[in-house]
Amino acid sequence: CPHCGAPVQDGLDVCPACHSAIVGSRDIDKARIKVPTIGEENAADDASSWCQSCGSAVPAGMDTCPVCGMPVEGAYEETWGSEAEQPDVGPKKDEEPSPELSSAIPPVPEAGDMGPESEDAPTRLRLVAIAALAALIVVGGTALFITRPWDPDAYRTHAVEDADTSKEGFPGTVTHLEGQDLIEGSERRQYLADAEQAIDDFMALMGEVRITCADLEQPVGEYLSTGVLPEGTGRLATARDASERVSTLYDKVSQLDLRGSDYETRQDSIVVTGGYLKGRIETLCMVWEALESQDDPADAIVAVRSAVNSGSEGRSLEEWRGLFENAYAGLEAQEE
Repeated sequence: CPHCGAPVQDGLDVCPACHSAIVGSRDIDKARIKVPTIGEENAADDASSWCQSCGSAVPAGMDTCPVCGMPVEGAYEETWGSEAEQPDVGPKKDEEPSPELSSAIPPVPEAGDMGPESEDAPTRLRLVAIAALAALIVVGGTALFITRPWDPDAYRTHAVEDADTSKEGFPGTVTHLEGQDLIEGSERRQYLADAEQAIDDFMALMGEVRITCADLEQPVGEYLSTGVLPEGTGRLATARDASERVSTLYDKVSQLDLRGSDYETRQDSIVVTGGYLKGRIETLCMVWEALESQDDPADAIVAVRSAVNSGSEGRSLEEWRGLFENAYAGLEAQEE
């Protein structure tokens, strides 16, 4: 065995004594070394000594170890510690030295031997220095990009210009609250009572103006069918009066604060219905303006048709009438 020096039977790959691998120490330059088996006497002509460098058996007559290639000078016989004079196995004068056999097992480096890894140390040191420098450049560049010391205003969030704190256009100081915030207790109850009365008045007015609109629309339909101007005057004044009354009460109802009132959930429907009635009566005002401003029936009919088809807000009289009637029927159903 090249590790412990114990004899190993031929054909084994592991030393039976130290259990070390011995592959590679068996065949050297195609020369087979016969190792005596355990229990077999060592023949003097087979292996008369052991290599002091690797512990391998050295056949008699060889001046170098067949395993590690080291000289066998000073080798001792199998009888360990024998004081017998060892033969001079070195090369004699006028004789060619025996060829040295190189070992298949790399020799253990001695103290002071740097080895191949030590030779690469300067290269590794340079690589480490380059990597550290690159990391420093990346980290430093990132820090500079984030902080931007050359631009002190990059991350400034406060104002840098004087704000205009003048009171130009100041509407004045609020001295009292309005609406529900001011109304409490008995005042709130009185406010709701007045608001409900305004709603009732507006509902009654819508029913009254609904009849007025029907009376104003009938002669207009006959005129468009026959071309004969309706008799009587003052229809335009009637339409304008109804329109003014509806607009005034509509504005009041739409601004009421009906929270806590019986009309709270119905206010939106009432306001929408009142808006349709406003559009209907305003369109009738436009139609009767066209009727009463023309003396010739042929000229008047063109202006009347235009007012009927594109009345208030671009909607026709028929469209306003349909919207109001449907919404008003819904309100009547809720009251029932």
